[in-house]
Amino acid sequence: MQAALSQTISSPIVRQTLFVMLFAALTALAAQIEILLTPVPITMQTAAVLASGALLGARLGAYSQIAYLVAGLFLPVYSGGGMGMEKLFGVTGGYLFSFPIAAFVCGLLVHRASSFLMQFVMVFLSSLVTFALGMTWLKVALSLSWEAAFMQGVAPHLLGDVIKCGIVTTLCAATHRFGAIKS
Repeated sequence: MQAALSQTISSPIVRQTLFVMLFAALTALAAQIEILLTPVPITMQTAAVLASGALLGARLGAYSQIAYLVAGLFLPVYSGGGMGMEKLFGVTGGYLFSFPIAAFVCGLLVHRASSFLMQFVMVFLSSLVTFALGMTWLKVALSLSWEAAFMQGVAPHLLGDVIKCGIVTTLCAATHRFGAIKS
């Protein structure tokens, strides 16, 4: 039995699926760590999103975030325990829909960097995908000016995002150094 289980887990498809589900679950957990300041809460979700791309690669990182979005249709995994179509297409929908794209972009960019600083820059550039789509959606959903959308949906998050990008870059460097994640 143990040999069969070990052989099953060593299967690349099973390992990849487990990692995808793990990062979907981590994103769900990170969504529950929130500070309500504006219509867009400050959460740890973006750290999980960027880590999924940086650690799993573009394709699997994006799959993990798609799995998260689908789970949120049926389970209370979005920020504040939200769920369903109303939350997915609500005020913060642009941020949610950006997650698979940001994970994909991060997976593409981070592995092209040759130094810690360049990895950090690539992770931060990937986070801008979330800001761009989220702010645009917020502008439309609340009929805001571009300036107001920036002030409510981006500005309060920038410092925290820089810190989260540093955490993701450090985690990425550590796991790749020790070969902890190989999909």
